[in-house]
Amino acid sequence: MKKHRGELDIDEDIELESANWKIQRVAWVLMALVVIAALLGFTGDGGIGNFQTLKAGDSAEGLEVEYERFLRRGAPAEIKVKLKPSASDTLTDLHLSKEFHEKLEVDKVVPEPSEVYATEKGITYRFASANQPFAVTFYLTPNGMGSMPLHFSTSEKKVAITQFIYP
Repeated sequence: MKKHRGELDIDEDIELESANWKIQRVAWVLMALVVIAALLGFTGDGGIGNFQTLKAGDSAEGLEVEYERFLRRGAPAEIKVKLKPSASDTLTDLHLSKEFHEKLEVDKVVPEPSEVYATEKGITYRFASANQPFAVTFYLTPNGMGSMPLHFSTSEKKVAITQFIYP
């Protein structure tokens, strides 16, 4: 340690102070990144401009999926699917890939499907459609972690989305 030349008898360590300043600047950058992530919606629902909510597909073409890009494990979430049934059918099938039920626990489906059946490729929900466009909302709880590709399909259209589940 060096003694200050001047007026007071104070110990100083310029190398230690310099290291502290560097650590302080890194901490400022990290804090700024956390604030930016929160504003963009990475730490929870919403964010500026609601960047977290995405749409895939087109309701005019028969299948549109509205979903959150990022989910948290154990936190409630929802996926909205807009369907346009074919003119000849009174029943509309919505097929979901098997990853849907492997990493997501379905708490509720509104409206309630008339039938649900599983295959080795996934699960199919059958809805009475009355030949009019309608929306289905899946209320979910994520129980997996990591990247999760999902596939939604009807007899005429297929849509793929990718969500990320935080721990």
